[in-house]
Amino acid sequence: MRDDLSDKLVHLTKGNSDDPKKHRGEALTVLSKIIKGGELKGGIGFIKGSHMCVCFSEAPISKLSYIIASQEQKPFKYQPYGVIVDKRWLYEKGGRPVIYGPDEDYEKLPDEMKYRHVRFSLTKTHSIDHTWEREWRVKTRRLDICPKVVTLVVPDRGVKDALIKKYGDEWHYIVLSDLGVDIEAL
Repeated sequence: MRDDLSDKLVHLTKGNSDDPKKHRGEALTVLSKIIKGGELKGGIGFIKGSHMCVCFSEAPISKLSYIIASQEQKPFKYQPYGVIVDKRWLYEKGGRPVIYGPDEDYEKLPDEMKYRHVRFSLTKTHSIDHTWEREWRVKTRRLDICPKVVTLVVPDRGVKDALIKKYGDEWHYIVLSDLGVDIEAL
């Protein structure tokens, strides 16, 4: 099996603060709200046409460290907290890979597919390339989840233990530090 392919999709959380430690803490708070509420809420951020979607990456678990933004990057993007779902499960819910293309391609798409458009440009004056995200989207205000269909992503066993203490042991976890991904929790 190739290590650059996956049958799983990951939704990583983020915060809003400009301070790296606060941002990381906010991302954990978002994961806690996801667990408590049993749902991923749709958003319109960075989605042309303000389509309400829940977004995922097709990046394999072994490559997560590459898509988790370094703390020198601003705005901070993804943090080491999130949920993993089976690609087939999301497909059955209407999830699809995005369509990367220039702005003018957006209007060429049928209305029911416009939510999938992501700007892509490799001109000499202005390059925009987010293909490394390998993004999938499902158009929805909320995506219900439960321990049967998701695996939680956490940076270390300390966070896992704290979440088990708070929410019980029915959730499944992937602990990034167990996979050799050394990321500070907070």
